Amino acid sequence: LLIQKKNLDFDQKHLLSKHLIFSINPNICKIEDIKRRSMELDCPLLEEYDFLNDLFISSIKIDLNPITIIRKYQEKAISKMFNRGRARSGVIVLPCGAGKTIVGITSVTMIKKTALIVCNSTVSVEQWRRQFIKWSNIDPKKIKSFIAGQYSNLENCTSDIIVTTYSMISFGGQRAKLSASLLNEIKSREWGIVILDEVHIVPANVFRKVLGIIKTHCKLGLTATLLREDRKVGDIGFLIGPKLYEANWLDLEQIGFLAMACCAEVCCSMPTEFFENYLCGSNSTRQILCALNPNKARICDFLIRYHESRGDRILVFSDNVFALRSYATKMLKAFIYGATGSLERMRILKNFQKHEGQTLFISRIGDTSIDLPEANVILQISSHYGSRRQEAQRLGRILRPKSKSRKAFFYSLVTSNTEEMFYANKRQQFLVGQGYDFKTIINFAGIDKIPNLIFETEKK
Repeated sequence: LLIQKKNLDFDQKHLLSKHLIFSINPNICKIEDIKRRSMELDCPLLEEYDFLNDLFISSIKIDLNPITIIRKYQEKAISKMFNRGRARSGVIVLPCGAGKTIVGITSVTMIKKTALIVCNSTVSVEQWRRQFIKWSNIDPKKIKSFIAGQYSNLENCTSDIIVTTYSMISFGGQRAKLSASLLNEIKSREWGIVILDEVHIVPANVFRKVLGIIKTHCKLGLTATLLREDRKVGDIGFLIGPKLYEANWLDLEQIGFLAMACCAEVCCSMPTEFFENYLCGSNSTRQILCALNPNKARICDFLIRYHESRGDRILVFSDNVFALRSYATKMLKAFIYGATGSLERMRILKNFQKHEGQTLFISRIGDTSIDLPEANVILQISSHYGSRRQEAQRLGRILRPKSKSRKAFFYSLVTSNTEEMFYANKRQQFLVGQGYDFKTIINFAGIDKIPNLIFETEKK
């Protein structure tokens, strides 16, 4: 840190007497360390971008389409970012389905400088690109995607807006020649704004490299849940900036911008033989037995049939891939997990959106950034320990207001008298803090009389 005092005129000396002016050489100083130390000293650095007077980065032609309507809470969130003609770096927290993408697009239309959008999956990359074309007047030729296996048509990175993934930028292994060349162009450019979707994943060691690689004047983080279980969420304060705005979930529900959600914890007893093996089994064995609990499977089948008869659209979440495939195969339903190819994944999602099938089984890849506004019921049969963020993200998949009915249903199927009950209580803490109430269901009257449920007999 250097304070230049030589050859100052009177006005500069007067300014220096009131303010400390620091000049930082980024080549020898680690910006992240400086920001962290400033926060430790209770003197956080505030990043502001004077985009109106920036003549170095060329302006782009982009405005919102006339059909775009900005809601009051979105307008308030944007106003927290822009102040006195400057754009402030920071994080905006809005519930799933509350229009975080619109907030990001609006910020780009206000700054009107080159933009880099970083997402956590290839599916969300295509969603961001479609939303930009839908809600703004950007020329489709001026917005490009940079994702694995689909960048051959991206001859260079001179597009006004680039949409890519964290993995594409942070990957440190061997790259194809074209991919490496395009990445170098992205690194060498100065960006007016970088939008970090699902910003809660940025503190992870592998993804925080992105902020050191990209040169940008303004950073906007977007997320529905500013939560992490590893206590690194505080790092976002110096990696991106302070929390600029956060909306309460129930407040938006009450004014009709989110669907009314009914949450329930369903307790599923475990057969005696299963429970005996659970008590003496390893950790992985216990997880499998909880996920494949026959009584849980029967209740899952019962709930799927009930909601399908009502015309509802259902998502069944399972972190355990073996259980996911077993349930879906037994019930003859479509399923998606990590090993599902991109094209197959897009096809299944498109079929679900076109109402070709009412139920979709999906692994943790569906926790974030997958837009399925038609879904209004979630069944959770397996989860990631006590992750509060995952519970909230999954509920958020069904919170978009529905045209026919504003009600959404969230069922968490938990095996009784097992570790799942402990983790379920921890997972619900964030949503309870937002004002949601979880009802407990111990049994379903008459379920034994329903014919042809899976695992109908002890032999099965």
